[in-house]
Amino acid sequence: MYHSTVFSGRSSPYQGRFRPTESKQSQTIRLTNREKEFLQWSEAGKSSWEIAVIVDCSEANVNYHFNNIRRKFGVSSRHLAGKIAREQGLI
Repeated sequence: MYHSTVFSGRSSPYQGRFRPTESKQSQTIRLTNREKEFLQWSEAGKSSWEIAVIVDCSEANVNYHFNNIRRKFGVSSRHLAGKIAREQGLI
């Protein structure tokens, strides 16, 4: 049987629950010392592998921190995160 998808006007228990959060730009972002260090090396043009050699850790560890950095800034690239961090005076 065919069911119509006409809006009935009834409110859903989920309606009104969604409230967009503040943008990442306006929130205070806190970076660990390690995240700041990795961003500074990245801004100097170093790759994950080079950063791992410099600070004597694994490349996976460097990428783990960069994933956290990107999540905190809500961006998809470490370079954009670095740009925002510079603008906000974090590095």
